Amino acid sequence: MGYKKTIRKIAKFILSSQPSTFVNVNVGQIQSGDMLKGKKVVITGGGSGLGFAMAKKFISEGAKVVISGRNEKKLKKAVSELGDNSHYLVYDVCDVKNCEKFLTKSSEILDGLDVLVCNAGISLHENIFFNVTEEGFDKQFDTKFKAGYFLGKSFLEMKLSDKSRTTGSELLFISSETGNQCYDIPYGLANSAVNSMVAAFSHRVYKEGIRVNAIAPGVTLTDMTKDYADSSDGNLWRDCSSGRVFLPEEVAEVACFLLSGASKCISGEVIHCNAANHRKVFWNESE
Repeated sequence: MGYKKTIRKIAKFILSSQPSTFVNVNVGQIQSGDMLKGKKVVITGGGSGLGFAMAKKFISEGAKVVISGRNEKKLKKAVSELGDNSHYLVYDVCDVKNCEKFLTKSSEILDGLDVLVCNAGISLHENIFFNVTEEGFDKQFDTKFKAGYFLGKSFLEMKLSDKSRTTGSELLFISSETGNQCYDIPYGLANSAVNSMVAAFSHRVYKEGIRVNAIAPGVTLTDMTKDYADSSDGNLWRDCSSGRVFLPEEVAEVACFLLSGASKCISGEVIHCNAANHRKVFWNESE
């Protein structure tokens, strides 16, 4: 084979190997106190528990936050503790017809909107399907899945309407370890639907600069778990594979990382915060 023909073959191979679209990536680095500097964040169900813990952490890392919920008294108390970079809006996430109005109002308060955290949810702890009622089923699905779906949809539509402002936008859902287990009660089923939605939403919007993720905590010390998770004596033990319950502050740290520039390559994922309690593991019990 002549050298000219060889050169042509090499050139053809090189050119055919080049991607059709050029992608540039800037690697984010964490600096304490600045992980979320300048971010404008909305957190549903932010008056207590995990929502409050996330708001506190985000503010400590430079964010401005709007928390929402149905109980104005609780929201006022939370904001008084969170400080000047926090605000509140009374809003029932089940009122899906007013999703856009809620997000628009939040954006006006914060002078912009970068992050939506869909945290609101309820569990009626029915234990087994015999105890599930239609009313209870609808209440849990409406609060966790339907509300998250339409609020997330409105957020994505808002961001995509002005593609020059999509970069750095984050949509974070708070799911549960129950979403990756086999459940016959609405809370677990609703979270399973949330997990599926997260991957699909991400697939649609990641190339536009928007990331969509979820956090799936194990049993965490909040108002929702107070009936069966008690640490009043300082003991976090629980009879499960992790051997303990978790603190909302621990989960808030993970949420902060997922919303920071250091996790740009993570999207469409459900990050479990439960020491793999949702996994079935086999080992030699005698060891």
